[in-house]
Amino acid sequence: MTVRPLFLLLFGLALAPLWGQVKLTNPGFADKETLSYLETLGSAPGRPFDTSLTLVGSGSAARLEYRTKGLDLESVYRIDPVALVSLSSETLTRAPDATVRRTADYQDLKPAAGSQDLVVTDLGSLPLVLRGFPWGKVSSAKILYVGNVNYGGTGVSFEIQVAGRDTVEAAGRSWDCWHVTTGLGGALSLVMAKTDWWFAVEGTHPLVKTSGPAGGPGSSQRTLVLRSYTPGKS
Repeated sequence: MTVRPLFLLLFGLALAPLWGQVKLTNPGFADKETLSYLETLGSAPGRPFDTSLTLVGSGSAARLEYRTKGLDLESVYRIDPVALVSLSSETLTRAPDATVRRTADYQDLKPAAGSQDLVVTDLGSLPLVLRGFPWGKVSSAKILYVGNVNYGGTGVSFEIQVAGRDTVEAAGRSWDCWHVTTGLGGALSLVMAKTDWWFAVEGTHPLVKTSGPAGGPGSSQRTLVLRSYTPGKS
């Protein structure tokens, strides 16, 4: 995605005091891209799960719109193209007993981030924002969920760990990937399984595969495997 260098520099400097030292960086997203996955839940048959990324607006109003669409979940995250943090989101979840629409709008962000903190707002934005992780430079970080009482609290910590590099077969080819895990830290890591992620080493680091619990302890394993990737033009 092409964002003018001068805009990136000035806007990035304006935001710099807000974020911790583990900084995400736009890896050069195209103005439009689409990724299609095969989603499996436990032993159920696979089903399609599609995502897209589009640059909308310009200047300080520019946003990356990250959209996902599955059989029981649709979402859109509006993400700052420099800091790669979700500023607003809408999710629609379809369950057997209800359809639930949730919205979030993050304003006046002032995270008290330390040198090992990675600032995140929306959990669902991780497949996109982690593509800007400082690969090869940082091996672990604490995920700081700003203003989100659902994911944070005293004594609860979330971590990301880089496990190394793996080869993953997906979308008809082999991918050299960064393998990372996310989940609860400390003693709580024994309560809930971690989620594994494989991001391509090349290009803008598209998510090739992820696997982890769909919900709380005892929930089914959810796995996404890339079926097709159209990066668009930068």
